[in-house]
Amino acid sequence: RSAGWGWAGRDVSSLSAMDSSRRWQRNSVVLEQARVNMWPAGEHHLGVHWMSGLEWNKAELNRRIAAGEFSAAQCLSRLTDGMPNFHGPINGPGRPTLATKWKQRVSGASAEDIDAHVAALREHVARQVAQRLGLLHDGDAATKKRGADDAARSAPTPAPKRARTQGGEAAATWACGLRIQGKPGDPTPSGQPLTTKIFVAKANSVQKNQQEQLARIKKGELSVDYALSCMRDGGPLRRNWGAAADAAVRQHIDALCKFLREIKEQARAGTYA
Repeated sequence: RSAGWGWAGRDVSSLSAMDSSRRWQRNSVVLEQARVNMWPAGEHHLGVHWMSGLEWNKAELNRRIAAGEFSAAQCLSRLTDGMPNFHGPINGPGRPTLATKWKQRVSGASAEDIDAHVAALREHVARQVAQRLGLLHDGDAATKKRGADDAARSAPTPAPKRARTQGGEAAATWACGLRIQGKPGDPTPSGQPLTTKIFVAKANSVQKNQQEQLARIKKGELSVDYALSCMRDGGPLRRNWGAAADAAVRQHIDALCKFLREIKEQARAGTYA
């Protein structure tokens, strides 16, 4: 167990640092924004998992907010009991929130730990709502700094840290909703580790392989850098596909590499859409 971590999914140091009053998730103006900005209709997911830990989950919410999947106010609405929905019952027994779902499904974690984790996520997005409403200027210096940090993390082109190796270096980063970094074994939004697959097939067209890789990159199931590493000159894909003896195969892989380098450059520049 690494320092600073208690039960899986609970960052003890981060939770202890959270404002005990949870002021923004209880602020009437912030809550009204959550009430009128209901969770989007249709199939949408928060993308958080208990085992991923608090900081990873915060970064995942930031990524999805930046990608336009939902707003901070909509996220707060989904995390809060009693909030209305476009269809069906309000959040509660008929429409369980994250805390209720985790208490039903997660083993080995106390209800108190789960409540604290979800409260930290609520405060995280509630501060972003408060920041957008211009409410943080009335707070103290520490609150202002937290709000500024949250606003920076939720800006249109963030690259939030997703996971850390034992040495503390970032194991995966995102930009414009694309997973740029990450190697096999790093966590994905689904909670499963990245594999060695790069999701291409020799029999597929270049376009089909590009589409499949892009879909996996957006889901966080493949990183751009890892795919490029596997497709580099002399790399495993070129060896497995016999590129040295086949010009058409070389052109196929070159096109895939060119596509990934272009979207990486656009994502880093904040121009990918």
